[in-house]
Amino acid sequence: MKTIVPAFKDDKDKLITLAMVITSLFFIFIPALIVVFIPKQYISESTYEIAKAFFNFELLMFLITLFFMVPIIGWLAACFIGPILMILNVIIVVINLCALAKKDTLKVPVFYEFI
Repeated sequence: MKTIVPAFKDDKDKLITLAMVITSLFFIFIPALIVVFIPKQYISESTYEIAKAFFNFELLMFLITLFFMVPIIGWLAACFIGPILMILNVIIVVINLCALAKKDTLKVPVFYEFI
């Protein structure tokens, strides 16, 4: 579990982070990847770390769901693990949205870091 204390420079950083977290529900790891590629002079270090953590988490979830494409094993896994992963993703996003609203620490379950 990666814990990040948000220290935003201004409201723009908070808005970028909120938009990234919300849109990650629908576009998987793409919003976090876009924020990671924003030059560091335009965003705070905290926003970059949050984006990096969300990218790693969402990419890992995406790679796990790719396993579901394998016949028979993938279909069985998709039936049982797929709904659990979707619910887990929504729970993580809601918890981190509440933490952002309270200006509390964000907790993202990162098991492997790609970037």
